[in-house]
Amino acid sequence: MTLVQRFAQVFGAIYLLVGIAGFIPPLLAAKTPDSSFVGLLLGLFFVNALHSLTHLLIGVAGLATYRNLAAAKAYTLTIGVAYAALFVLGLIFGVTFLGGILPLNGWDHILHIVTALVAFGAYFTSQGTAGTATASR
Repeated sequence: MTLVQRFAQVFGAIYLLVGIAGFIPPLLAAKTPDSSFVGLLLGLFFVNALHSLTHLLIGVAGLATYRNLAAAKAYTLTIGVAYAALFVLGLIFGVTFLGGILPLNGWDHILHIVTALVAFGAYFTSQGTAGTATASR
């Protein structure tokens, strides 16, 4: 299995679990003072139903693509670009991003830039990788 395939598999599984966790009330430690519909997942990350649904979809996409090298590469690059963009947009707009529909805080910013860097690392390290899904690096 290549690095991009492993990234898609692990990242997909993690984000699927994070998406599910966003719908479990005891894991939403508190409501934020800005909005009654936003909770703090594990007391750190701003989430709401749309945010959690997005995490679910990102997780499912990772798990759906990891077995195919080309699909895993596309997924990994897309995640890198999307999360780098979320990092920049989150720094600019923060909680008011998209009118507050997708609230982002400092912990989200850290998570987004780390995710983008790991995705880019996996993608660019795997450039030129040929072979089947069982090839290892």
